[in-house]
Amino acid sequence: MRKLLVALVMFVTFTSCAQDQGVTVTVEAGIEIPIKACVEANSKILGNSVDPVAFCKCVLPKFYKDFKDDPAKLKLLNEGNFSEISITDKEILATYFQNCISASATNDSTAKLTITPRMRVKMFADMKKEVMQTDLKNTQDVDVYCNCILDGMQTDFTIREIMQEGFKESEKSQALANKCILISKRK
Repeated sequence: MRKLLVALVMFVTFTSCAQDQGVTVTVEAGIEIPIKACVEANSKILGNSVDPVAFCKCVLPKFYKDFKDDPAKLKLLNEGNFSEISITDKEILATYFQNCISASATNDSTAKLTITPRMRVKMFADMKKEVMQTDLKNTQDVDVYCNCILDGMQTDFTIREIMQEGFKESEKSQALANKCILISKRK
């Protein structure tokens, strides 16, 4: 679930950053990237759990550094086509996100994840694809299961909990998964 969340926040960050001008971050001499839309998008998604300006100023230069010399990768990032980015590159990007979330974290330990309708559609599709590769597809209503997990991520967890190492294996996360298995059992 954490990887899915990170991938979706990356998607929103890059599709948003390509849309707006304003405050910028200098990524190398003479090259600046606007951060206003990135800040606005991540404020909505991550709430008060991070300083969105510090987060965007941290993450955008890291992404740029790794992708600047590869026009195809840069295009994928600008278009938000993360499904076409290699697994290795996704892991690198996820590490940057986690590091920048940690570096820009605030003391608000109560901030909940906000899943926008657009994010939910993407998260649902990615989660369903993942679940369809497991035995759950034989015993559960996969749509009900995925919706239950997404609802629980929004209501039962803080962003800080979701972003912690080992979140998926945590007792609280396992309790949500078990609840969703019970709710989604085919009759």
